[in-house]
Amino acid sequence: MSRIFAPGSRAAAGLLALVLATAFPGRPAAQEILPVSEVRAGMVGEGRTVFHGEEIESFEVEILGVLDGAMAGRSIVLANLSGGPLAHTGVMQGMSGSPVYVDGRLLGAVAYAFPFAKDAICGITPFEEMVRFTEEPLTGAGSGASAGGLGPVLRFYERGAPSLDPGPVDLPFPEPGADAFTQAASRLAPILTPVAASGMTAQAHRILAPLFRQLGMELSVGGLSFPASSATGFQTGAETPPSLQPGSPVGATLIGGDLLLMATGTVTHVDEITGEVFAFGHPFTGLGTMSIPMQASRVEASIASLNTSFKMASAGPTIGVWRQDRDAGIRGRLGSRARTIPLEVQVIGSRGGRRSYRLELVDHELFTPLLAFSGLISILSQEERPAGAQTLELSARIAVAEGRTLAVEDVFASGAGGMTLAAAGLVAAPVQLLLSNPVERIPVRGIEVEVTASERARTATVTRAWLDSSRVRPGEDATLRIAVRDYRGGERVRQIAVPIPANAAGQRLQILVTDALGASAQDARLGANTTPTHVGQIFRAIGRRRRASRLYVRLIGNARSAAVVAGEYLPALPPSVRSVIARDSSGGVARSLAGSVLWDGHLDLDATVSGTQRLNLRVEER
Repeated sequence: MSRIFAPGSRAAAGLLALVLATAFPGRPAAQEILPVSEVRAGMVGEGRTVFHGEEIESFEVEILGVLDGAMAGRSIVLANLSGGPLAHTGVMQGMSGSPVYVDGRLLGAVAYAFPFAKDAICGITPFEEMVRFTEEPLTGAGSGASAGGLGPVLRFYERGAPSLDPGPVDLPFPEPGADAFTQAASRLAPILTPVAASGMTAQAHRILAPLFRQLGMELSVGGLSFPASSATGFQTGAETPPSLQPGSPVGATLIGGDLLLMATGTVTHVDEITGEVFAFGHPFTGLGTMSIPMQASRVEASIASLNTSFKMASAGPTIGVWRQDRDAGIRGRLGSRARTIPLEVQVIGSRGGRRSYRLELVDHELFTPLLAFSGLISILSQEERPAGAQTLELSARIAVAEGRTLAVEDVFASGAGGMTLAAAGLVAAPVQLLLSNPVERIPVRGIEVEVTASERARTATVTRAWLDSSRVRPGEDATLRIAVRDYRGGERVRQIAVPIPANAAGQRLQILVTDALGASAQDARLGANTTPTHVGQIFRAIGRRRRASRLYVRLIGNARSAAVVAGEYLPALPPSVRSVIARDSSGGVARSLAGSVLWDGHLDLDATVSGTQRLNLRVEER
């Protein structure tokens, strides 16, 4: 909105109030906008929210003052709330967006609170700022993203480690309330957004709650009731959609279907003509332009807590889409449908039987990998034993643009926690790479996962390796034998033919037998890791992922015969080609490497394998 008068002047405030009032035709005159420039300490007003069920109730508001410049270009109105259960609960999670009226005019939305405060004192986001900060064009698929999302999970994926616990996922999102429980009481912070998590086990909750808290969201374990009309979560078009009014509870659904992750807040304003909805008064995810299902909600209970009081909510039908998520709130439209990605999971249990799960994930380049990770952890933690040795075989098919499907698979065996994280990361990491790689965004159309569980640990350890013959001749195959010991089992021997290059006469070489972690570590030492420069390399990188169930065998030379050219690793180059690369002056298109992998092979096992063996050999002269 252009400013004709000087910011902060009474003329500017009057014009803004007039424009905002006429922007919402059909509303009673009592609901015109109160500019923050007219707010004074001592004013009293009325707030609206739902404390239980669907009935909107009023609470009293006393204005304490205005914090000008609380954030860059923004003000926050400080107020004391009373009435209803607020004397007992204080400001609750789920109240974000509750509209506040003074003399019948809409001032703004309850959005901030003091952690551990004994009184119900809140910060109100002026509604004029909610309109101004969310008025960007409601088009586009989302803001640009870097490849930083799910960093540790992606690093895990690249390594292929069976027992690596990636720990807290390093999310590149803003943290609107991440430290709300450790802040000093004098710090005014955005109210954490309660997220109803239905179908999530306690184990999954322990893993995922810290991740969502980084986003200013507080997970509540399941046990919520659901109307029959909302059983499928993302299905739009109930026969009679519930009426959405200022003060109504409303949800932003991240995962729908057989698992529900729905963030709950309160509606600040509804435009009856355009169907636009404003809510929260602070960022939800802070991701700007987005497409997240808007879901009707019902407050099942308001829970008082010495830590932070909160509302528990259940989900109703999907009624629209949230399109903008900005610093001063979220904005959406009734009747529209959000983009989602189906995730279908088939689980064959250790005692037989097949169970099917269908989830719908929000389609966003930074959020979708986290949601796929969360959904799989929730499902797998239900299907595995809470303790003891066990194994998961997982295969996944990821449908992308133009009918192409990418496949990943692996075997995970170990303690329950690390195994679950590893299996979920196997799917989440390639999704992250597809959606937010540095080349271009590759749309994901759907994900299909099949998991087979067993109650025994299928692990194997490499114990020794040797050559059939001590004589190694150039241009011939050397037979390598590898002894592997199974978990609580005997030793078995596998063999593989290692081709010796014809031009290796008289050279000293090394044979490396190693697991996925060892192979990835050696790639890093040799400088063989590459940065994709086109989509085909991204697809190949996903297909070449190091598997935990695969034993890697490499023949390594000392000569500088390897290079990376235009993002492609070329392991063994003739001298003429190496000479051309050495003279390249294009600034990074080609580079020579310190060593060379002369041959790269592998053995597939039906178990998670670990261990490393090295053999030094000298190739005979011709």
